[in-house]
Amino acid sequence: MFICKGAKKCEDCGLTSIYHLQTWLDGLINQFTAVLAVKILPRGCQKFFDILLEKIFIFLKLASLKEDFNYSDIQLRSACFIEEAKKYGIKFKALYGPFGYTNYFQARLKDKTFRFESLPVADFLNKYPSQIIDDKKLVKEYLKKGNFPAAEGRAFWFWQKRKAIDYGLDKLGFPLVVKPRDGSVSRHVTTDIRNIEELKQAIKKVIRYSPLFMVEKFFPNKFVFRATVIDFDFVACVKQIPANVVGDGIHTIRELIDIKNSEFNFYKIVENETTKELLKDKGYDFSSIPKKGEMVYLQKDPFLKLGGDLIEMTDYLHPDNLQLFRDIAKFFDVRVVGIDFLCQDISVSWKNQTCAVLELNSAPCIEMHHFPSSGKPQNVAAALMNLIFHYYL
Repeated sequence: MFICKGAKKCEDCGLTSIYHLQTWLDGLINQFTAVLAVKILPRGCQKFFDILLEKIFIFLKLASLKEDFNYSDIQLRSACFIEEAKKYGIKFKALYGPFGYTNYFQARLKDKTFRFESLPVADFLNKYPSQIIDDKKLVKEYLKKGNFPAAEGRAFWFWQKRKAIDYGLDKLGFPLVVKPRDGSVSRHVTTDIRNIEELKQAIKKVIRYSPLFMVEKFFPNKFVFRATVIDFDFVACVKQIPANVVGDGIHTIRELIDIKNSEFNFYKIVENETTKELLKDKGYDFSSIPKKGEMVYLQKDPFLKLGGDLIEMTDYLHPDNLQLFRDIAKFFDVRVVGIDFLCQDISVSWKNQTCAVLELNSAPCIEMHHFPSSGKPQNVAAALMNLIFHYYL
């Protein structure tokens, strides 16, 4: 991904309109390449073409490999892994293009060299290419074949807005979720849609980001948990909750927000109309002083981009849920995967509560486990290093 600095950013995802063009093209290309990857091209072809393109760009001086990059220049998930890998003597170069760093890396230990994008996920061993793992429609279909819990929903092209609306109204019923068919970090996602106008606006928002989108059933009063599975065995799990502050009986809500934002640097609390509505519903405003121990929610969605909290829950996983996550990784034959799982209580077996696997991520945000808002951090990068020594070196 090229990062263009200085350009006007989208209010929803914080990225530039140039990036929207890229995600549109990616969405179209993925539909084509996923078919090729599964039915036509050998599994090693993508790696071959990636290396070839890298060499062509470098030869044409459109890109270069740099050793002196800063962690602020790259994705946080990559920085977490690289920081751990450097302990073992691995040296890295990052691919730098016309618009900045691309998050493609070359790693070297003695006489061994390997390349990866974002994270080394050993995708050359996977049964399915990353385009399949990140495709919410195909994942939903495969989950149902494997008898795993999945949210009801369908995919639509951007020209099928009317069909999508009818499906949401007639087949699913409110509340609903609309999200890109591809994509991560909850970009251009709308949840808890409760009327036709909100549904229309959600579809309008999503097609600014992607030519394909999903309409799904929304489950209220549930939490999203992110489980990251490494090599079918290691599992870390965090709970995502909406942005909030906890009262101390002394500070105002405004002061509590400022204190929390200053203490935790990665996910700042976003204040918008939703924030004002939630405070108004409680009879509060920013000058109110909540009582000690009272949690005041400032957003409805648990998205990190809105300042959502991450609570480390690995030690509280019910054995059935732990096995569920491992079984999903084995079913998809993917050695690194993030699983977004919806339920009320992760300490209760998935068999005994309403729950659903929302999506999979082939390059999970491991920083969620390294920097939780509360709880003991889980060193996912160390588990990735075991994978490196097993499959790469």
